[in-house]
Amino acid sequence: HPSEKGFNTDVLALYDWAKARSGNSSILFWGHSLGTGVATNAARKLQEERGVQVDAVILESPYTDIREAATHMPITMIYRHFPGFEYLILDSLALGNIFFRSNENVKVLDCPLLLLHAEDDAVVPLQLGRKLFETARSAYKDKTKVKLITFPKKLGLGHDYISFNPELPTLVK
Repeated sequence: HPSEKGFNTDVLALYDWAKARSGNSSILFWGHSLGTGVATNAARKLQEERGVQVDAVILESPYTDIREAATHMPITMIYRHFPGFEYLILDSLALGNIFFRSNENVKVLDCPLLLLHAEDDAVVPLQLGRKLFETARSAYKDKTKVKLITFPKKLGLGHDYISFNPELPTLVK
């Protein structure tokens, strides 16, 4: 069964594999949506358990933690008012040890952190990306290492198409 611990183990194994083959090349973690929690978890573990800092973390359509994300996702809107929503949906995530606390992880990171979010993201609201950005910016000693780039609605990038933006390579550099 997929688990938060399993994701961490897999990402760190992939990091070790890439690091062994990359020479002096930079290695960064890039997470999209649910993967943003995976990326921040792995970056934190790498830093705390091995004393190694990933070269950068890029978060595309990020959220603060999985509980808050589930609460704000439009798909859960119709269920939020039913009795048992918190128990059946939100508490079941915690019972499965699934937290993905990016909001806690970014407080201890020191590597460059870039957040990318589209204004018209209908899956993970921009407010969660902004909230995560503010948390990171408050915690980082060097505020220049934390950046948030938002993409206007008129681009129609939504939740899944930020990577299609032709300016993305330049923005990431």
